[in-house]
Order: sequence, then structure tokens, then C-alpha cells
Amino acid sequence: MKLELKNISKNFHGVKALQNVDFQLKENSIHALLGENGAGKSTLVKILCGVYQPDSGSIHLNNQQQTISNPAISLSLGISAIHQESVMFDELTVTENIFIGNHLTKSNRLIDWGLMESKTKQLLEELEANIEPNEK
Repeated sequence: MKLELKNISKNFHGVKALQNVDFQLKENSIHALLGENGAGKSTLVKILCGVYQPDSGSIHLNNQQQTISNPAISLSLGISAIHQESVMFDELTVTENIFIGNHLTKSNRLIDWGLMESKTKQLLEELEANIEPNEK
């Protein structure tokens, strides 16, 4: 999968949050989006995930332009993000927080807790995080 954001711009009430930003992501790679407070990092990720719409620019997935008008479309395209300032719920486990609103299901549409815990464990190992998927 190849994901490209081209010339993305976004204004909020006359304030430029993003101006002509280009960003490329390739499959099986990890990217960090770094910058000062107010640099537009969160805005760019929210555009990618369908929370905000860009004022100009385009998003391409495998060289095909996409309109990501809401988070459900983003997820259907296989695009998701783990936000730095995610809303986390202390009463939920790590797995539940990661998959909140996006549970994996079995063929009978029941939540597949085993698969979600397995994927969480794999992610935590990749991040070298010393926590367990079922910790709160």
C-alpha cells in the first residue's frame, strides 16, 4: 500500500493550520510525525483519518485519488492512526482502548477478543512496550 497526501492545506477561521503539505507513507513501515506545538501534526492526521476535510490538496491510495469524508471511509480503506492524545479510558484494558469503536469480529459478528488481544500483543512487542494487552 502506498499512501500520499499532496499539497494539503487547511484553515480554521482564517488561521493556516496546514499549507501545501506533502506526506508519503509506505506499507510495512512506521512513521513519526514530529513538529512544534501548533505545527499542524494532529490536523494532518485528522484529515488522513476523515475527521477533517482539507481545504485543498489530495489524498492518493495506491495512486488513486480518494475522498475521505469520514472516519468510516478511512477505516474501510485500511487507514487508521494511534493519536498521541487519544482519549483513553482508565476502566478499559489496553486492548479495549486500542480497538474502541473498531472491534474485530468473527464470521458470526461477535467480537473476536482473542484476535484483538493477539494483535495488541504484537503491536506492543513491536513498540517494545512493557505492558500486557489486558492491563488497565
